[in-house]
Amino acid sequence: MKTWRVLDLIQWTTDYFKRHGIPSPRLDAELLLSHVLGTSRLQLYLRFEMPVFPEHLSTFRELIKKRTANVPVSYLTSRKEFFSLEFYVDSRVLIPRPETEVLVENVLQVQEAPCQLIDIGTGSGAIAISLAANRPEWEILATDISAEALEVAQKNAVVHQCADRLTFQQGNLFEPLETLPESRFDWIVSNPPYVSTKEYPFLPPDVRDHEPETALLAGTDGLDVIVDILEGAPRFLKSGGRVGLEIGHNHCQDVLEIVQSNSAYSGCQVITDYSGIERVVIAAVG
Repeated sequence: MKTWRVLDLIQWTTDYFKRHGIPSPRLDAELLLSHVLGTSRLQLYLRFEMPVFPEHLSTFRELIKKRTANVPVSYLTSRKEFFSLEFYVDSRVLIPRPETEVLVENVLQVQEAPCQLIDIGTGSGAIAISLAANRPEWEILATDISAEALEVAQKNAVVHQCADRLTFQQGNLFEPLETLPESRFDWIVSNPPYVSTKEYPFLPPDVRDHEPETALLAGTDGLDVIVDILEGAPRFLKSGGRVGLEIGHNHCQDVLEIVQSNSAYSGCQVITDYSGIERVVIAAVG
C-alpha cells in the first residue's frame, strides 16, 4: 500500500481540483489538508515529508469530494479569516469577504471617539465583532432577519470575548429599532444583499448553490435593500451620524443619486476596494 506524504497529497489534490475546474486548486488543497491534520498551512510546508495515515486520508477524501461538488472551503473547514480574526462559518451565513474589510477599516478611521453603532444584517457577525474587538468602548447592536445567522454571530462573539459588549436582535432591517428611542445611533453599517435577479444565475456555483440566497439577492437591480436602508437610516441617526454600506460593483452612481435626492443627507464619500472597485459608500446625515 502506498504511503502518502503531505507533499504527495497536496500535489495530487491540486491536479485533481484543476481537472474539476476549482478556481484556486493549490490553496484549497492546502486549506483542506491543514484542517484535517489540525495544523496551519505554514506547518504543512515544514512537514512535506510527513506521512498521512489512513484515518486522516479517509476524512480528506470526503472533503475533496465535497469541494469538487462546489461546496465552499470555508463551509468544509467551518472557518474564515476576516480582519485578522478567525470566524466560525457554516451554510447559515454568508462567508465574509476581504472587500468588506474596507468598510470596517474606514469606520475605524473615521470614528475614534466612543459611539453607538448598529450592524444591520450581521450574518456571521464579522463586521460587528471586528469593530468591537478594535473599539471595546463602543456600544454595538447587531441585527439579522435570520435567527440561525444570529446563532452563528453569537458563537463568534463568545470566541472573540466580546459577547458582553454586543447586543443581538432578530428582525428585518429597522424592525428591532422600533421600540428604541429615535436618533440614537452615530453609525448604521451594513453589508446588505446586493445581487440582482439577473446576476444571480451567473454567480460562481459555490456561491449560488451553497450560500444563503437571502444574504445575496436584492431585487431586479440589486438595490432593494440598499434603498430601504438609506431611506430609513436618518430616522435613527443622530445629527452628524453616518451610514456605511458595502455596494455592488455597478451600483455607485445609483447609490449616489439616492443619497443626493434625500435632503436628510449632507454628504457622501465613495471608497474603492483593493481591486479599485467602488465598494463602500459613507453618507452623513446633516
